[in-house]
Amino acid sequence: MEIALFFLACPGRILGVTGTRGKTTTSTLLYKILSESGAPTVLGGNVAGVETLSLLPQITPETLVVLELSSWQLEGLAPHRISPSLAIMTNVYPDHLNTYSGMEEYAAAKANIFRFQHPSDLALFNYDNPWTRRFGEEALAQTWFTSVELGGSFKRGSSTVTPFLLTDIPLVGKHNLENILLATTAARLLGVSDEVIAASVRNFHGVAQRLEEIAVVDGVHFINDSTSTTPVAGKVGVEAFSGRPIVLVAGGNTKQLPLENWPAAIARNCRDVVLLKGTGTEELVPALREEVRRQGVSDPLRGIFDDFTEALDTAVSLARLGDVLLFSPGFTSFGMFLNEFDRGDQFTAYVQRLKQVS
Repeated sequence: MEIALFFLACPGRILGVTGTRGKTTTSTLLYKILSESGAPTVLGGNVAGVETLSLLPQITPETLVVLELSSWQLEGLAPHRISPSLAIMTNVYPDHLNTYSGMEEYAAAKANIFRFQHPSDLALFNYDNPWTRRFGEEALAQTWFTSVELGGSFKRGSSTVTPFLLTDIPLVGKHNLENILLATTAARLLGVSDEVIAASVRNFHGVAQRLEEIAVVDGVHFINDSTSTTPVAGKVGVEAFSGRPIVLVAGGNTKQLPLENWPAAIARNCRDVVLLKGTGTEELVPALREEVRRQGVSDPLRGIFDDFTEALDTAVSLARLGDVLLFSPGFTSFGMFLNEFDRGDQFTAYVQRLKQVS
């Protein structure tokens, strides 16, 4: 497998990031911080548009190599019994259960990021997620936990929490605070100054199609969260704008994942909901209507569409000054789109056309 070949041939220090959600944001921010500190740094792995093996000619023993690693890539490392010298796990939630036999097998694949580390290596885990907290107790490396709930980071076995003091963070949502805390803690352990870390975070506006604000048109904030392909991600997207009026565009095809508390979050936070047709939508609608009944709120569902433009036209007609029009599907894109990136590109193109005629 390509990633195993890369590990075996790479002369630089590999810093690996995995997780069900947040690995792209965390790895990208860590790369940005390290680059702005002056350290020679490259970004690769499960990153769109990057051929990881092609990075090898520019890597020296002094290079820091930030890799976003998927569960399948990590499976490819296991036969070689290799893990990165610094491992970061953002979280583990149900995903890809149409490929794995269950959560234990999926989580075990993720665990390869730290399974073959040495005692001198470093590992960072999100303490606020049950799976990563458990894995943090198993790691052989020098281990740190980060916790938004506790307000900072701490070494395994220590009760001393180093507080997270950054302000003026441009990204929304608790999940992004978790990502930022992991990336900044890793950078600090690698010797980057707090001044460089703070400046990098203030200037970091996230990754495309991950709660990305595309434009404000006629007072409506258009948010592209097309990489939301699971109910957990859909819930996170909605809750990121809790307290603001939301017109939600969601729906698609199922991965056979539990809906968790996503229907409850929609009923609680969204004034209007426009859905795209699909097998996942067929699961969501009755669950959403049950939550509406349970919470005693108005039914927000305004229609189910098999035409993307028609769905967006309807959502725009419902939006008012100051609203958030959130495109956070919560399901896969197959059928109506090539993939989630094509889906996100089509949403962005729609908003740009709307902006031109407004």
